Parts: sequence; structure tokens; C-alpha cells
Amino acid sequence: MKLLKKTNRTYLLISASAFIVAGVIMYFVLSMLIEHQLRERLESDMHSIIQTIVKDNTIPKYYPFIEIRKVSAKTERSVSVKDTVIFDNEEHELIPYRQVSSVKYINGEMYLIIVRDTLLEKSDLLMIIVIVISLVFLLLNLSLFFINRKLSINIWNPFYNTLDRIKGFSPDGPLFKPQVENEIDEFTELNRTLENLTLKVVSDYQSLKRFTEDASHEMQTPLAVLQSKLETLLQLPDIKKDQAELIKSAYISVQRISKLIQTLLLLTKIANDQFPEKSRVNISDLLEEKIKLFSDHIDSKALIVDKCIDKGFSIDANFFLTESMIMNLIGNAVKHSEKEGKIKITLKEGCLKISNEGQALSVAPEKLFERFYKVDKSTVSQGLGLAIVKEICRLNKWEIKYEYDDSQHNFIIRF
Repeated sequence: MKLLKKTNRTYLLISASAFIVAGVIMYFVLSMLIEHQLRERLESDMHSIIQTIVKDNTIPKYYPFIEIRKVSAKTERSVSVKDTVIFDNEEHELIPYRQVSSVKYINGEMYLIIVRDTLLEKSDLLMIIVIVISLVFLLLNLSLFFINRKLSINIWNPFYNTLDRIKGFSPDGPLFKPQVENEIDEFTELNRTLENLTLKVVSDYQSLKRFTEDASHEMQTPLAVLQSKLETLLQLPDIKKDQAELIKSAYISVQRISKLIQTLLLLTKIANDQFPEKSRVNISDLLEEKIKLFSDHIDSKALIVDKCIDKGFSIDANFFLTESMIMNLIGNAVKHSEKEGKIKITLKEGCLKISNEGQALSVAPEKLFERFYKVDKSTVSQGLGLAIVKEICRLNKWEIKYEYDDSQHNFIIRF
């Protein structure tokens, strides 16, 4: 959720709650004020009527608002207030009234004086308040929404510029140069911090890159010399059998170390995105080519390869990394298939699925993609093949997952 949307939603919830509370308070306050003012006016009207009767000896008649009649009471009665309803012949409904009544001795006669005025029904008052509050709420929020939107575009424009630049940042690319000076201090500080951070990232990246390249070169050179000398020793004519076995074992170990260094260097380069070159890679042809490459291993284990490959499927990717991924996946399927087993390779609708028969895993599937993890500890495998596959998928934003279904180990990649 964007910040502006989150801010507007929060403000809307808070203002709605505030307007509801204000409406309730307004309802009770207005009810009290209207009733108080109505009573005062009715009492004042009664006082004026009494003065008119005393002065002019005339009885005003204005039903239902004024009702005066003679009564046989012996004593005066103080003012009483109550609500009543009177049927209106024109409206054909009962109209609520507030009335004040009193018995007064005037000019030798006892009079019951009743003064009434219409009441604003509470439902009408509530409806008026709801309409007014709603209109004010709507107008205020609409005004603030458009004002905030306009201001946010201007205020947040430097932030989005910085965001676009940081999205395009790469340690191998040009240096990150944001617009440091800004009217807003927080954005200025952010830009300065990002500039310092990216400079540190570039420096660390270059140092790591030089280290891995130098370390690989420095280790490969003595290993190559050692491998060459071991080959020379194996070719000596007077070498004994037990000595040859020891030299051969050392020679195999040197080869494994050399391959391990190359694999770890490849993983490091993938993690550092040192394969930016991309081209159009035909996955269909690549799969057919690598299946043929493993034909000797497939024949030696009498494996059945079931292929269902859409022709002409291509993607934009680094050819070397894509080739390495497919090699590792097919090699993994061949290596872990039992003799006379079945391998199924499917490429359809942008989804690659490579399956092989086997027993269910005894550990969590996530461990398959960990470095140096091996299902069979006795194998000479380095346990880095699937880790390389995962890194290549991560770099290209491809989805990879493992499933076990119907005695089949399935590796699925969605391009």
C-alpha cells in the first residue's frame, strides 16, 4: 500500500470517528438548547397574555397555540410544562407540541391559560444533524484529498526520483548520484545516506570481486602444477602398485578441489550478478542437446527418457547460466535414478519440469537447495548443483520448486 493511500485511509477513519462523536454531542446539546429556549419563549408568551387580559380584559384566541378558558378552581396553580399531541386537520396527522399551563386569578375570574408551540421531532432533528454532518464530512474530505494529492505529488517528487535511480543502481554500473540538496531536510539526509551507502557497496563489491578472482587464480595455479606432477609420477615406469594407488587417490582429490573452487567461484559470480550479458536462448534445443550429452550415462543405467518438449520455446537470459542450470537438473535426475528407471522431461507453456523416480526424502525439501547438502553422503558429489540452480533462478526471477508425487521427484521451473 502506498504511503499517500495509507495516510488518507488513516485520516478518513479518524475524521469519521471524530464526526460521529461530534454529531452525537451536537444532537444532545441542540436538544437541550431547543427545549430550554422553547420553554422560556412559552413562559414569556404566557406572561404577555396575562398582561393583555389584565389590561384590555380581552381573551386572545389562537387555537391550538393559545387556549384560555374559565375554570372553577379556588386557587391559582403554578406553571406546569408537558408535551402533548394534537390532530391537525390539514396535515391529517398528530402534531407534537410543548405546552405550558397555569391557573391564574385575573379581574375577579379564574382562568386556565395554556400556551403551546410545535416541537421539532427528535427524528427530524437527528436527520438534520446527520445530513449536515455528512455533507461537511464529505466536502472536507474531498477537499483535503485533492489538496493532499496535489501537495504529495510536488513534495514526494524528489523521493520518487531517488527511488527510480536506486532501482537502476548496479555495483558494475555508473555511480549512484542523487539530487542531494532538497527543500525537505529528510529527503536531503536520505539522499546523502544513500550516496554514502552505494559508494560503500561499490567499494565492497569491487574488493570482493578482486579477491575471488585473485584467490581463484592463485589456488588454481598450484593445483594445476600439483596435478601435472602427479600425472608425471603416475607415468614413471618403475612405480609400484601401492604407490600408484596413493598417487591416483591424491590426483583425484586435487581434481575435486579444483572443481570445487571453480563451482564456488561460479556461485559467487552469480550472487554478484557478474553475468549481465543476455541473449535469446532456445530452451527446447538446449534440452535436446543436453539429453544427448548424457546419453552414455543414461544407457549405462538403462534409463527410459520420456520427453514432451514444445518446439521453439525461447527466453532472454545468459546462455552460460541457462546451460549450467539445465545441465545440473538433468545430471541430478540421471544421478539419482535407479537402474532401469524413468526420467520425464516436460517443457510446456513456459514451464520446465524434470522428474525422476525414487524414494521419498527423509528431510525437508528446502534442504535440497542448500550448499554442500547431499542426500547420499557416500556419493562423491559436491552438493552444489541444486544450489547453483536456485541462484540462477533467483537472479533471473524464475520460480523454482520441488514436489514429490507418486514416487516421482519433480523439479519445476516457471520462466
